Amino acid sequence: MDLYVDGAKYVIPYCDINGVWLQRPGGICTPRAYSCTLNINDKKPVFISSKNYDEAGDLVEQSNHYNSFVRVLHHHLQKQGRAQYKFGVQPLQYALRVVAIIAILGGFTLSYLYLNINQYLLAVPALLSLFVAVCGLNFCIANFPKGYRPENIPLQLLPSQI
Repeated sequence: MDLYVDGAKYVIPYCDINGVWLQRPGGICTPRAYSCTLNINDKKPVFISSKNYDEAGDLVEQSNHYNSFVRVLHHHLQKQGRAQYKFGVQPLQYALRVVAIIAILGGFTLSYLYLNINQYLLAVPALLSLFVAVCGLNFCIANFPKGYRPENIPLQLLPSQI
């Protein structure tokens, strides 16, 4: 596979790709574009997005090119049989966000238990903790890292064809 970045050409053999991680946009905890991260043996991961910037600095939407790239990549990697295919939030980022949600809920609980504030004023931290719990549960369910088969790319991970 040939990748061109800032005028430089990088050749990455398909057999050196050991993982594909797809992400879709949506929410404050995910990228703003569809993206694909390629894990390559003994090298830094390669990040590919459905959006890019031209030489003038203007945002360029490349959904059709991204769609084609992801499908062709999966077709070639399927023959190799070595890559792992995942989607959702990366495990470390997922764990950090879950810890942040627990810390926020713990802070609200401690403020409820140890501060001698009017009970009506405690409704604010209670409502905020309920909001964080509901949003956190939604995040945890929707973005839990999952695997998929290369011949069955989940359609929500690809931009819709126009």
